[in-house]
Amino acid sequence: MAREIENRVQFLNDVGLDYLTLARGSATLSNGEAQRIRLASQLGSGLCGVLYVLDEPTIGLHPRDNRRLLGALHKLRDLGNTLIVVEHDREVISECDQIFDFGPRAGYEGGQVVASGTPLQLGKAVGSVTGPYLSGKKAIPIPTNRRPGLVVPPPPSAVPAKGKKVAKKSSRKQAGEAMAESLPPAVATQVLSVLGARHNNLKDVNLEIPLQTLSVVTGPSGCGKSSLVNDVLYNALARRLHQAGVNPGAHKKINGIEYINKVIRVDQQPLGNSPSSNPATYTGVFDLVRNLFAELPDSKVRGYTARRFSFNVPGGRCETCQGNGQICIEMHFLPDVWVECQTCKGQRYNEETLAVRYRGHSINDVLEMPCKVAVELFDNIPKIKRILQTLCDVGLDYVKLGQSAPTLSGGEAQRVKLAAELARPDTGRTLYLLDEPTTGLHFDDLAKLLNVMQRLVDLGNTVLLIEHNLDIIKAADWVVDMGPEAGHAGGQVVTAGTPEMIVEYARSAGGTSGLPRSHTGEALAEVLARDPYEARIPFDPQAQPAEEGIEIEDVGRAVQMPWEENGRRWHTQDRVGHDGNPVNWDGRALAAVIDRIEQHEGFAPTNWSSRSVVEVTGAKSSLGWFLHALTGERWLLKLKFRVRRGTFKQSELQERIPLKTPNQMEELPIYGNQSRVRLSSQGTWQEIEVRVHTLEEIDTPEFWQFLEDAIEGFSERVKRVESDPNELLPWVKLGQKWHFLRKGFPPGEEIGWDLNVLERLHKLLAELAPEGKFEWTNKQIVHLTLPGSGRHWASLLTKKPEALQLQLLGPKDRFPLGRVSGLGTRSAVKTVDATNDLVTLSFNRLEQLTQKELQAFLEEHYRAASAR
Repeated sequence: MAREIENRVQFLNDVGLDYLTLARGSATLSNGEAQRIRLASQLGSGLCGVLYVLDEPTIGLHPRDNRRLLGALHKLRDLGNTLIVVEHDREVISECDQIFDFGPRAGYEGGQVVASGTPLQLGKAVGSVTGPYLSGKKAIPIPTNRRPGLVVPPPPSAVPAKGKKVAKKSSRKQAGEAMAESLPPAVATQVLSVLGARHNNLKDVNLEIPLQTLSVVTGPSGCGKSSLVNDVLYNALARRLHQAGVNPGAHKKINGIEYINKVIRVDQQPLGNSPSSNPATYTGVFDLVRNLFAELPDSKVRGYTARRFSFNVPGGRCETCQGNGQICIEMHFLPDVWVECQTCKGQRYNEETLAVRYRGHSINDVLEMPCKVAVELFDNIPKIKRILQTLCDVGLDYVKLGQSAPTLSGGEAQRVKLAAELARPDTGRTLYLLDEPTTGLHFDDLAKLLNVMQRLVDLGNTVLLIEHNLDIIKAADWVVDMGPEAGHAGGQVVTAGTPEMIVEYARSAGGTSGLPRSHTGEALAEVLARDPYEARIPFDPQAQPAEEGIEIEDVGRAVQMPWEENGRRWHTQDRVGHDGNPVNWDGRALAAVIDRIEQHEGFAPTNWSSRSVVEVTGAKSSLGWFLHALTGERWLLKLKFRVRRGTFKQSELQERIPLKTPNQMEELPIYGNQSRVRLSSQGTWQEIEVRVHTLEEIDTPEFWQFLEDAIEGFSERVKRVESDPNELLPWVKLGQKWHFLRKGFPPGEEIGWDLNVLERLHKLLAELAPEGKFEWTNKQIVHLTLPGSGRHWASLLTKKPEALQLQLLGPKDRFPLGRVSGLGTRSAVKTVDATNDLVTLSFNRLEQLTQKELQAFLEEHYRAASAR
């Protein structure tokens, strides 16, 4: 029994799991650890003649652990078993007996075996996409210009002269050693530091990451990388910068937060568990596509909005499958089965929605398109093309826009998230944290991903990876190597520096030196000696060609709509409702009302040129509107009149216009007991709504007398406004007093802040900028302008119910979010233009204004703004 236990534990050690305790909970294991435990159980079984299928067994493994894994696989093979491994790791592929190379590309352009044979044969095979990387004909280059400000000269033999053979590995190694000795010390002006991290197996670790670099944290599996980066660094920054409800791991302090605007973790968690979640919805490109379809002339005539083209809400979707395109069949004692919807044939939408087409393609056709094809379809729409292009840039050109999220691999989901972040307007000073982003990626895909990450850094951001892939590590600006081993023997920072520095450390460590080994440096040495060096061309956004095309709002604008050609005919005869169906109220009723109004003076010509609204205003548009006729409802015409407050009374008006309630109109499929004549007060106006079905309902002396009285009530109000233009603008009339009143807030919403906060903050700003000028004549905002400045420095948003907001306009990149994250209730930093950032602080309690940090920040910001 003891021998059997010893053998089984030895199998766990053989696959690199010597750092795990036997009582470790399975839920805490990574995918790679769980897979290796299953592999160890097979090793211990002693079976032969078994076919094993392994999918990416090296996920989460350091190169040191790869060798252990390969040893275990070879043992299984030697026992008489057959192993089929799906893998991208160079070392595993090189140790295989037979390789089948699929391609030539991904998705619909793949699905073929382009080459097969031994590793040596594959390296010579024509058409193989993997062979050239195995033979050395192709390689991801090592950059000679690393950040921050490091220039790495390539070894003389790394880039051979034209017509000369590549130097031998031994000479490359000597050149690499000479180069490492001549490297300048790394200098970073801005550093993010974690001090005294003690979470899980971390042993009072200090971590320093130079900002605006591509940095990698690496080390053997289980040495504490995720604990340090995810549990300590990310949780602490997310809690500080974004008020996230997470608890960071134990640590003393984090320095350098003031240099960061935000932190974003791009992990491999699924985009969602629902079939309705997909790359198009996650990246936001589907919202733009829906807006585009809503702007098409066919949509405008039918009255379709962007909501119509959503498969998540009723209206345009297929209601049989509720927009999924599939129906779930529940199976007793078996997993549920999804079958194609027989109503829409998997197209998600009803026939009316699918009839609207852009360049011959319906909205479902767009969802079924691979990203590469969609880029070509929307090549003249910059907003859409930019997001689609980022999906292609990260190697997802083969993925369909509407591909269900649960069918995406972890690596694909992570790249979708990365593309979504890359497509957003860049603010710079963002820290991106990625955990094993190379999972499941081929060498070609690695190069694409690397370019995207380098582009993020060139834009002023910082990218920090947890990674084992040597092709990524060799291209990084800064490497933090943890270890030296896993579990309790790890939890330390072994060394840090450029890849060349890591290799140089590895050569001097171990043995009698007393220094802990760097397994990464040992594995990296061969890569640096083997692969070519090239200067990386930085990404310059200013040098990119200007985006050509049209805005979404301009699509179809050149086509004249029916209401623009003959508005009266459209609204009274040819009108179509909001749902795309013909309306059924009497168009003569609208014509009669408009004709009666047009007999009076004091009104501008009737505006018929809107799709579903007919408007009658005063002689000047500044006097406001008198009638809004809403013509888009199917059964009732909605007439809204606006008159002087107090002109009518509700009860008297309903007696003068005795219209039936909806329940009494048995011939119509509408319901309700409410009156079709309503009255409400809107500020200094009184608003009357009359809903009409036929002309006969209102063709009475009482209604026409009501209309005359309404016209007179509107005219009286116009005369008062003309005699006192500020009558309608109490904020202009009252000035400062208006902003200190509890008026002007959105109706029905509770004010969540003490109004004394405004008085205190106003006093604070007045003392800080005594020569500044406050402008009180806006309804919701008070501006403070500094002397000699054409722009507002400070703005107070005084009618927000949740908090008083202070906005400060200052120099770009001078005050990142990390600098202001602890001030007030909430804080935000937004780039306004090429030279200005807008800092927004929210306050709801007086004690928030007594912070010394707030006073110091306001003074600093005031000096920076005044010096411009």
